[in-house]
Amino acid sequence: MRLFRWFILRRIAHEPLRSGLTALGIALGVAVVVAIQLTNASSLAGFETALNTVSGRTSLEIVSAGRGVDELRLPELGWLRAYGEVAPVIEGDFVYRQRDHPPETLRLLGVDVLRDAPFRDYHLLAWDDTPDRAGRARSAPRPKADIRTPEFLKLLLDPASAIVAARFAQPRGLGVGSTLLVNVGDRSLPLTIRGLLADEGPARVLDGRFVLMDIAAAQQALDRYGRVDRVEIRLAKDVDSDTAEAAIAGRLPPGLTVQRPAQRGRQVERMLAAFHLNLSALSYIALLVGLFLVYNTVSVAVLSRRGEIGTLRGLGVTRGRVRSLFLAEAGALAVVGSAAGLAIGRVLANATVALTSTTVSALYIATAAAPPALAWRHVGLAFATGVPLSLLAALVPALEASRVPPMAAMRGADQVDARARFPRRSLWTGVALLVLGGWLATLGPVRDLPLFGYGSAIVIVFGASFLVPSILFAVAHGVARPARRLLKVEDWLAVTNLAAAVPRLSISVAALAVSLSMMVAVSVMIGSFRETVIYWVGQTLQADLFVSPGARQGGGPEQTLSADVVRTIAGGADVAAVDRFSSIEVPYGDTRVRVGGGYFDVRLRHGTLLFKAPSDARGAMRRAIGQDAVVVSESFVIKQHVGAGGDVTLPTPHGSVPFRVAAVYYDYSSDRGVLVMDRSTFERHYGDTAASALSVYLRPGADPEGTRERLLAAIGDTHRVVINTNASLRTEVLRIFDSTFAITYALEIIAILVAVLGISGTLLTLILERERDLRILRLIGTGRRQIRRMVVGEALLIGAVSQAIGLGVGVLLSMVLIYVINVQSFGWTIQFHLPSGFLLQASILMVIATGVAGLYPARRARTLGAYGATGEE
Repeated sequence: MRLFRWFILRRIAHEPLRSGLTALGIALGVAVVVAIQLTNASSLAGFETALNTVSGRTSLEIVSAGRGVDELRLPELGWLRAYGEVAPVIEGDFVYRQRDHPPETLRLLGVDVLRDAPFRDYHLLAWDDTPDRAGRARSAPRPKADIRTPEFLKLLLDPASAIVAARFAQPRGLGVGSTLLVNVGDRSLPLTIRGLLADEGPARVLDGRFVLMDIAAAQQALDRYGRVDRVEIRLAKDVDSDTAEAAIAGRLPPGLTVQRPAQRGRQVERMLAAFHLNLSALSYIALLVGLFLVYNTVSVAVLSRRGEIGTLRGLGVTRGRVRSLFLAEAGALAVVGSAAGLAIGRVLANATVALTSTTVSALYIATAAAPPALAWRHVGLAFATGVPLSLLAALVPALEASRVPPMAAMRGADQVDARARFPRRSLWTGVALLVLGGWLATLGPVRDLPLFGYGSAIVIVFGASFLVPSILFAVAHGVARPARRLLKVEDWLAVTNLAAAVPRLSISVAALAVSLSMMVAVSVMIGSFRETVIYWVGQTLQADLFVSPGARQGGGPEQTLSADVVRTIAGGADVAAVDRFSSIEVPYGDTRVRVGGGYFDVRLRHGTLLFKAPSDARGAMRRAIGQDAVVVSESFVIKQHVGAGGDVTLPTPHGSVPFRVAAVYYDYSSDRGVLVMDRSTFERHYGDTAASALSVYLRPGADPEGTRERLLAAIGDTHRVVINTNASLRTEVLRIFDSTFAITYALEIIAILVAVLGISGTLLTLILERERDLRILRLIGTGRRQIRRMVVGEALLIGAVSQAIGLGVGVLLSMVLIYVINVQSFGWTIQFHLPSGFLLQASILMVIATGVAGLYPARRARTLGAYGATGEE
């Protein structure tokens, strides 16, 4: 410890900039890893909290495909009471809007007030009729208040009554007797608050954004007359859950199934698995690049202190002790960086959740939560990744320190062997790894996850890293001769210096090249995806107007349009046809898919889909009208291994029904899979479900904007709808697309910043290695400006080579992303597109950035004088 304090800690304190940058690099890498883990947890936290708290003490639940269980079937389920308590439940979403505030989603729970007490606990806050100074009803905890109190029973008397969470109501100035105006579908619904719930049980859903209503009132509010979402069962104490589940499943009529509440959570978690895996893979890039900073820092320490190391060795300090000292330096910086990364990661998680919320809400679940608080598992993750990997990164320079010859180092005669020979071994290793990466890319997914695809990407990255020494050697020696004739002396010296420092440069150039290659790969993938979506939108969105519920933005995909709105839209003077689309979610295997219904004849006459198969897809779609047949999205085909001409079996309220796959179409709205059937077929199997969206086709010559204004005026203030023209919807689609992929750019920028810091550290290392040579240059008359130009020239050359390698490797990685990882993760076929303009701008900026990174090492080099050039001080 005494040696560690004198030899390591004192040096760290004397060089705060270098030490701080290293710790910052580790901190940023750890922060990204922690932030992504917190983000992944938050995307499920809202759903799981709602599931667990709303389910309460429910043991089993009876569900049906479609819009829920028909109330007419409940009497025939009376035998379920032999197993325990039974109660029907309905759930949905309201949207609450305040001026100058974003919309908030409120979770609605409709229960049978007389039957729900055994399932959930509600703690009501009492009140008096005397308002406080702000005009709000006073409230205080009631010691014993459950669902059987008179306040709860008032819910039975007024269909506009509701009880809300005090955590939601009080900050917004709402109290008992206040009117809560919410949106559901296209309607505004005024509710009278009859009571406030303490922050316990179901009232904790979505941070208190919870509304409790009687089940009949909830059915009226959600426009789901005659149906409930599920029938819950709380088993008696002496009933085994496995035995009861098997027995109930054997007696249920066709169309009904029994499951445990946790099954819904597992389905959502499985749907999010690929998304979470992709984010986690991206997060580790910044960490791995940050480790190169550790390598550079320890390398600088070893090079600048070779004389002191020689003295220690001459005094009897063993090689193992020297090695341990430098590993301890890396460990100390890693501990500081990991601790700082925890704090930064918590802050970064908030921004990350905001960047990913659009994707999660649009593709998976409509409820999300704030990032969870840091727990011990996150502390363990931070230190378990930051510290061991930092020690691994420091191992090579620490071994070099332990091998310093004592006497030569003390005399100053010790020189680092440049070993600038052509690295044949690393060349063949790199080529072999690239071949292996190509083979891995041909393998299929593992449980729908592209594990071999990620393996291919990792192997390609390592293969490219092994090729870096060969590429540097070839570039440096290839440029050296023409540089001597065409460039100034200091520029030629910059090239020759790099040629002599290939072993030292290779790791830092590989770090920057890996970061740049990932940026290039992600850019090419996103650019290709964007161009594909633009083409898909242009081919698919043929309607002139698109109508959706005004509450859709905050209330999830189950929001629907009223029949009055549909009639008003269809009766418009310039409206030629309306495609009324409805959709529901149904279980399919171990996941959930969306089943929709629309008018095939309208779509064939006025619109189109971008079909993948068969060749006569429009004819196949025409023959599917009125038949038990579906057209399915490409993602469903890839994930479920079924194609055109095959059969799929879907659950319906009347039992499982086989449907023929008539055609396959391209779709980028959901990666879970979409199955669409003709409207008549949909209503025959799932009932007359309210429309969730309308595609409106106008007569030739009609003005879409003018028609939109007239339709909105005809609808009036009684309903809240959103009508987009074709052009505005395309713009909105691209806006959502860009916001969806903002997180990938943010992660790559962090990785590149860390890598640029590494370049600065590498140049500083080279200067320390060549300190004697630089003093000789100063002795023979080389000016400080020439020294600075030489060092900055080295930085520019490093940036140019790194960018060139990054471009080549990035294109290879983009092909893995596009043709392997995206297809296996999401089932999307993307057409390759190279964003040449963006890549050119990024290349120029990257070279400039590395030139700027060379200014500090250049300043250090300028300060060296001629004194000591001959070794006699």
